[in-house]
Amino acid sequence: MAKFVAGQTIVAVKDFNSSYYGRIITTGKRYEVLSAGQYTGRVGVRDDRGSKRFFSPDHFMSVQAYEFKKAQERMNRFEPGEIVPVGSFGDHLFLRDNHGIIHVQPKPKRKTPRSIKIDPADAKAALTKMLKDVYGIDATVEQVIGAMDKSLELVLGE
Repeated sequence: MAKFVAGQTIVAVKDFNSSYYGRIITTGKRYEVLSAGQYTGRVGVRDDRGSKRFFSPDHFMSVQAYEFKKAQERMNRFEPGEIVPVGSFGDHLFLRDNHGIIHVQPKPKRKTPRSIKIDPADAKAALTKMLKDVYGIDATVEQVIGAMDKSLELVLGE
């Protein structure tokens, strides 16, 4: 049984449905502990309708524990039919399916582009932005190239 204290923020791990009110505690929603039973450990929170109610501490987790649990679930999530790479050796790639069977395939060859077409206006704009952001030079690329003929110190000096 978890011990919670007044003022602590907790997260609901189970929905709680009332036959009269419907759902009054929602999974994944954060609640603030208003009070906790000294002997029973029951937690007093404001439900989704705004009323103070007492619930079993089994319905809640601390925020840190809940986020850790969710991170573990994301890491361990395995979709049916999904093939996950588990490693490689030499020219072979080892894959695992949802039944735990290891499959070996040759590594795919990476295709490198032989040439890339870039619009000259986009390249000039990107280089000008880099000059301003990285080097603090408030000039266009054409101005810098033109000044390099005369003196590089003229452009970079203060």
